Amino acid sequence: MIQSMFEKLQCLPLLMGLSVAELMEIVEKVKFEFRKHQEGSQIVSQGEKCDKLIYVLSGTLCVSKHDVNHSFQIHEYFNKPLYVIEPQNMWGMSQKFDRTYTFTSEGSTCVVEKKQINYLMSHYDIIKTNFLNMICNMLQRATHLLSCKLPNNPEEKIKQFIKNNKIYFSGQTEIKINMKQLAQLVSDTRLNISKTLNLWQNKGLIQIHRGCIFILDDKKWI
Repeated sequence: MIQSMFEKLQCLPLLMGLSVAELMEIVEKVKFEFRKHQEGSQIVSQGEKCDKLIYVLSGTLCVSKHDVNHSFQIHEYFNKPLYVIEPQNMWGMSQKFDRTYTFTSEGSTCVVEKKQINYLMSHYDIIKTNFLNMICNMLQRATHLLSCKLPNNPEEKIKQFIKNNKIYFSGQTEIKINMKQLAQLVSDTRLNISKTLNLWQNKGLIQIHRGCIFILDDKKWI
């Protein structure tokens, strides 16, 4: 069992660069909880306290976000092994999960409590560096989005809105919103929004249903 755990830990980006001796020492002192999940199992929910580091080791996810003003919902569907759930929210002013994470297939996770992460970062510089790199990458991506030139046509406005509310750009995305609300959020007319969405649908990029936009392939859309 220790050997199996050791092999799994070697795959975690947080522990990259550690020697075999350091990994064995960590296994003896820190609790890594490996969990198996069934389809439909919820990992965490939006607004729940973020007091643990969670790695998704396998399985397909649905990641959902409800706008605070209840004007839209966004659901992302993707499969990304070794995906870490919102590490940036373990500290700071708002220590809550921003989204709900649910398995849409069987899957597995590795969970480490916050106090254990504090111990690891205070005793192993390489782990501290790995964690900081992870947070910096997230910050740089967010900064890049903010620094982008403001869009001046409906197509770019809608794309920018969706990019600002997504966390991963490979898979499928469902946005529950009506055209009037979308037009208000992107500061454009309902007619322009309707024309743009119907053009994308004719190209096979999206499907439009009443109050719902479904992006068939994020990579093609980006």
